Amino acid sequence: MSAALRTRLKIADLTAWTALDTGRRLLPPGYSLERLTREELFLFEPARGFAADAFEKPLAHAIERSNFFVNPNKEQYRFLPSAARGESMEPLADAWGILARAREGTEDAGLLDRLLREHPMEGLGAIRRARIWWLWTRGPDGAPEVGTCYEALGPVHGPGRGLLANIHSEATLLIDGATSWRAIESFLTESAPAVGAAA
Repeated sequence: MSAALRTRLKIADLTAWTALDTGRRLLPPGYSLERLTREELFLFEPARGFAADAFEKPLAHAIERSNFFVNPNKEQYRFLPSAARGESMEPLADAWGILARAREGTEDAGLLDRLLREHPMEGLGAIRRARIWWLWTRGPDGAPEVGTCYEALGPVHGPGRGLLANIHSEATLLIDGATSWRAIESFLTESAPAVGAAA
């Protein structure tokens, strides 16, 4: 079980704006992309032999008092201790998401080393990183729609098909409704599925 941190810009996110503009052009006629937001997800794993909450108090202090994870002038965040995060991650209201991770691994050893040098804490074993794209899409009938929009905007599979993840360097997990943290942790800790395998 891991604590989690979700961060996103509260100023204009130019990357997300560019993706929004491009994504609108990629959707089939009758489908719409109303909004698109980008979040960074960090998972904090306990070291072997330590409880999940062993380091959470000093970690929360480090998140609040340093710029390791959040620049308070530019970003907002939500820290979710392991005991308070719930069983599942809920999407933003009326949105669905694409969780994207690096294929070669999600562990950021450099960030962990820098954090522990400035904020020593016992029990923190690993920091894992991923990105979440939240999308608000509608189909021709005006109702929220995921399937066709995921095919058009998710992993890139060729010209005009896909946008938000490069299948050769990233693996993706569709977040369509509440998604168990156990599934998210497995996705971020296990080897990425082979290119072409179902997400």
